[in-house]
Amino acid sequence: MNGTNPEIHYSLLKRKIIHIDLDAFFAAVESRNNPKLKGKPLIIGGSPSSRGVVCTASYEARKFGIKSAMASSQALKLCPHAIFLKPNFESYKNASREVFKILSTYSELIEPMSMDEAYIDVSESKNATEIAENIRKKIQNLTQLTASAGIAPNKMVAKIASDINKPNGIAIVKPHQVFNFMQPLLIKKIPFVGPVTTKKFADFNIYTCADVILAGKDFIINKFGSSSEWVYQRACGIDESPLETTQIRKSLGEEETFPKDIFRMEHKLFELNRIILNLFININKKNLAAKTITVKIKYANFTVKTKSKSYPLYFFEEEIIKKIALELFLEFKCDKEPLRLIGVSISNLIDKSEMKQTTLFDNYI
Repeated sequence: MNGTNPEIHYSLLKRKIIHIDLDAFFAAVESRNNPKLKGKPLIIGGSPSSRGVVCTASYEARKFGIKSAMASSQALKLCPHAIFLKPNFESYKNASREVFKILSTYSELIEPMSMDEAYIDVSESKNATEIAENIRKKIQNLTQLTASAGIAPNKMVAKIASDINKPNGIAIVKPHQVFNFMQPLLIKKIPFVGPVTTKKFADFNIYTCADVILAGKDFIINKFGSSSEWVYQRACGIDESPLETTQIRKSLGEEETFPKDIFRMEHKLFELNRIILNLFININKKNLAAKTITVKIKYANFTVKTKSKSYPLYFFEEEIIKKIALELFLEFKCDKEPLRLIGVSISNLIDKSEMKQTTLFDNYI
């Protein structure tokens, strides 16, 4: 494939995938539950006075440059009149159940990605656009929440498309449009292409999907290894991954590679707490509990160390994760060593709905 529109790949003619993504979900649920918050710059997350970070923000708050994972203190500086609320995950889970109940009336082939987004395979239907519009209308009518949708021949393109006309919008990418749709996109828009890969490609002046195609598959594999071929395929708009309707995760984690090595222990602990909060949000979105937690660090010399701890009882509470992760982190005794990465992950997972026993929280706190 070169920079011109190639023959349509066979996989683009086989499926119709809808990606549904609820708009500013946590903030939208809070506004729905308390109408006085509607139209206000609302921030869900930790307190700006206690090293908290932003989980999500309403669109009114985003206009001030507020983003997820930003320090709450910085968010307050950007928007001094913002309203800060602690996350109410029980309320979010109840709203999520309402939405997924609606989705299940349109297809049995649903892959939940989190509390607020899912893929739906409607390949057997004649009109995927009509289905997506009906889903969005039904969600708004029954839950007072809005959702954006992307419709495409595969999961990746559908997910990217759902972000185009947010909030409360819809975007359609037909098979013959996929290649040209992908070309102007920055490669960081491709799901699972992170900052490290983006930086490696940028070193060779490869910034967009069009740049990837022009460089050629052989160049990409030669410079970045055979495992990078999937980036070339995604840049062409090819994604044959199936919907995982019975997905069972083995682990779930968050990690951060820092632009510059961090030295001060205060800075390290701040980053650790931010990573833990992001992990906790993810755990709750996916309704998971775990028995094992692992902390990972990478020194400036690229040496990697990990420490893990397992328990006989399941846990999912933020207090537990913070306590165990901090204990493990302090065992590294890295207060005088510069770090380039910190990560926290959980494993030995189950869905919380399957728990039939006392949690670690009852015995540990």
